[in-house]
Amino acid sequence: MNQSDSAVTICITPRERFSCAVGSLRDIVANTATPFELFYIDANSPPGVAAQLEGICAEQGFTYLRIDEYLPPNRARNEALARVETPYAVFVDNDLFVQPGWLQALIDCAEETGAWAVGPVVLEGARFPQIIHMAGCDLVEEKCGEYNRVSQRHRYMRQPLRRVRKTLVREPVGAFEFHCVLVRTDVFSQKAFLDEKLLSHQEHLDLARDIRLAGGEVYFEPASIVRYDNARRFEQYDREFFELRWSRQWSVKSIEHIRQKWHLGPADKGLERLANWTDGHRRLFERSQKSWALQVLPVVIKRSVGAWLREHRLLPSKSAD
Repeated sequence: MNQSDSAVTICITPRERFSCAVGSLRDIVANTATPFELFYIDANSPPGVAAQLEGICAEQGFTYLRIDEYLPPNRARNEALARVETPYAVFVDNDLFVQPGWLQALIDCAEETGAWAVGPVVLEGARFPQIIHMAGCDLVEEKCGEYNRVSQRHRYMRQPLRRVRKTLVREPVGAFEFHCVLVRTDVFSQKAFLDEKLLSHQEHLDLARDIRLAGGEVYFEPASIVRYDNARRFEQYDREFFELRWSRQWSVKSIEHIRQKWHLGPADKGLERLANWTDGHRRLFERSQKSWALQVLPVVIKRSVGAWLREHRLLPSKSAD
């Protein structure tokens, strides 16, 4: 639904692939009742995908912008943000699927709390079972000698939603991820911005940190539920962008920029873990050819058992990492 008096603009940009893009856009159209504007930034998707995206946008009255090169995420988001005229922007990756009511819940949270940014429950994988990627995110910054140290933790990661849903509450949190987040557009006149020098990493934490330093708050809204699809197999046409998105060159540049910008140490453990995570994530293309359920089930069981043990004080609480 697209209406000129809407308060929010959905900005869809590529994350790491194109093979979910058409299904994602159709899903957003089908499951969003709240009036909205929409800008679709298509950064070099294959011709067949591009034709379908452009067709859906034309049919729905959305703005479709085709750019014939692969873009780092924040550059693509800034292309959309420059055109936003509504009080709110919702940044959405092109592999996201949503549940009815997702958008209105984010707006309601921002209106009722004054939050500068609001993140939903983010699920991952296939439609069923409903596995949490994150339900709120902790972000801690502290001094460590002459340097800063920044750590984060996804709450309830890889746990079944049905197990924890009743415990989830609207509350201030440290951060969000760009799978989906609503942001007040006037935030970007408050010394917060989308840093285009971050090519692969930490764009979400950088904006969340800017918001905190400018005096704003980030909220988690459990009534809004979305899912990013990392269960579907990658297509061969995804490979070129995927390998650039997570390339060592982009990763190293992003990590070094963050090190300097946040004043982190030369041997910062968090950045070391980030580099190691990227090395592992580069193998996702090949891993996607195997069953997602078989890959994730052991982790879900392990984390669910661990959470139960911590709840009953049989294990120590987990710290941010």
